[in-house]
Amino acid sequence: LCRSLHSLPLCLSLSVCRRRARARGSKMAPAGSMDFRRFMEALSLACAKAEPPIEPSIDTAAKHWTARKEQALLEQGAVLKVVNEEGRGDANAEEGDLVKFHYAVAFESKPSQVIASTREDGKPGVFVLGKKGSLGRLPRGMEIALQSMKEGERSSFTIKPSFGFGHPDCSWTLEGCGTEATLNMDLELVSITKGVCVQVVKEDSVVKETLKDGTGWENPRPPYKVVAEIKVGDRKEEPRPLHFTCGSSAIPELLEEAIGQMFQGEVARIYARECLGSSDLVPASTCPSEGPVALHTYEVSLLEVIQVRDVVGTQEVMKSRVKNGEGEFPIDCPIVDCAMKIRCVGKLKGSGEVFWDTDEEGGGEPFGLETGLNVVPDGLEMCLKLMVPGETSVIQCAPKYAYDDLRSRQDRVAGRVPAGSEVEWEVTLLEFEKPKKLADLPLEEATAEAEQRKRKANALFNSGRFKYAQAKYEELLRDLKALVDTGAMMEAGGESEALGRLAVSCTLNLAACAQRQGQHVEALKHCNKVLEMDPENPKAFYRRGQTHAHLSEWDAARRDYKSMASASEDLKSEADAQLERIDRLERDALQKQKKQFQGFFNR
Repeated sequence: LCRSLHSLPLCLSLSVCRRRARARGSKMAPAGSMDFRRFMEALSLACAKAEPPIEPSIDTAAKHWTARKEQALLEQGAVLKVVNEEGRGDANAEEGDLVKFHYAVAFESKPSQVIASTREDGKPGVFVLGKKGSLGRLPRGMEIALQSMKEGERSSFTIKPSFGFGHPDCSWTLEGCGTEATLNMDLELVSITKGVCVQVVKEDSVVKETLKDGTGWENPRPPYKVVAEIKVGDRKEEPRPLHFTCGSSAIPELLEEAIGQMFQGEVARIYARECLGSSDLVPASTCPSEGPVALHTYEVSLLEVIQVRDVVGTQEVMKSRVKNGEGEFPIDCPIVDCAMKIRCVGKLKGSGEVFWDTDEEGGGEPFGLETGLNVVPDGLEMCLKLMVPGETSVIQCAPKYAYDDLRSRQDRVAGRVPAGSEVEWEVTLLEFEKPKKLADLPLEEATAEAEQRKRKANALFNSGRFKYAQAKYEELLRDLKALVDTGAMMEAGGESEALGRLAVSCTLNLAACAQRQGQHVEALKHCNKVLEMDPENPKAFYRRGQTHAHLSEWDAARRDYKSMASASEDLKSEADAQLERIDRLERDALQKQKKQFQGFFNR
């Protein structure tokens, strides 16, 4: 009740209760002598949507309880420390950091008898604190001990069994160290790599340590191409650049997964519990030592990441970047329709015959175009929108996204390409002009810009390119909405009315585009939207009547045509003609149904 009263102001609650009670025909007591039972009943109706119950967070409570219990045990001496040699610096190791350390372990009862040590072969253990790294997760007592140390420090610790190898989170084992004994540990922290430079590629198996940061934001992934140097273990020979395609099994799977978390220019060391395998490019690694901290290592320098995009997801439009441009994807790409200049050489895939060279045909001048107007094939335009200025890419394109569609429009270049031909373009994006945002323009300029865009969309519609016209209308409506959101139209007069009429007109044209493409449900939505803005719009009634007729909703179509006649006396004769047409279409549909069912029952 308290939550419900807080969610509704009391005066509102009472008024709603009274209205609900009257609607049900029940009586409520006058103010000041209210029947509490009836008030509660009405209030439950007013607050129909029950609030979810407040439940405690069990995970958070469990973690908090575990931390408090651990702290209490530590205060009782579960882990004791004696510093033998001071470390350097002020930074301690933290959870998530990669630590390299030497250890010597003995039972507390036999301190002089060392069970296990890394000092014999000089290879330190490599672990990620608080995580299951390449060798697993350390005992909790060792993690706490290492987090109390600085680089170069050497200390002795006494660790109780519950914080040793018997701890439930521990997944690393040492032969001879039981889970019930108190241990003495001599630890030397060799180095700390902060967690921001550490990634666990696969728990208990593979860890990546970044030695040198890369640049950019994209990681290599299928079907990207990569140039990398990979040094396996302690091999003496200098690594050579390797060229391979991600996802092609050219290198071992887990090694590729680790490289997939790198950036161009990055240098990383990869630690693996076991050999990651071998391939024609990468030989099998051999572990330089044996024992509980033995690891296979791979040092990788990612020299180049060649962006390859499967643009439509079916390998019918493949874009490969061969020269980097200026800027970053996607913020510096011409994703929105705009004017641009390019240089392009088009070839028939297979024969290599050149059918289009913009330099040769333009006398060395770049080729100018505006995207969204179906000037160039869809495959080329989609890739241009994913490029940055100065970038050169090679695009391989199936006939469906190349010139087969443009051939029906007697396109000059399409006439040189045989039907059904795959093509390849090498294209450079020289520059593009960022489109104007209506919200950034004075209202008068915004109106003129919007009218110009609508004329371009109308031209596409009139030439039968409904898909492209639809995209232009939708883009213009998005910009008009952004302009409305600024509040600038609230203070305007005639310009505001002009933009309002423009929005109605574009939405009606969207309905027409949807109709021409057989998208009648979408057309209905657009017509309804117009009638929300302009309830007496005769053209909206006309288009909606057409759509209802396409959907065989005869009564709804008749209502729309009658509403059209009421909204405009000039359209009465047209409405009458459409009503006659609806009667005829309905009769034909009924006769067709009758014949179909008659044939069914005569079988």
